Amino acid sequence: MKEKIHNWLHDLGVALGLIEPPLQPVPIRTDDDQRRPRRR
Repeated sequence: MKEKIHNWLHDLGVALGLIEPPLQPVPIRTDDDQRRPRRR
């Protein structure tokens, strides 16, 4: 129960801009065209 309240308060703080959200890793896009040989 205590963890639920803590998570709710943290989410509220992030929504109000009081707490910065944790940074998510940015996915690196790979070009599949270069990796796979094209079929003709």
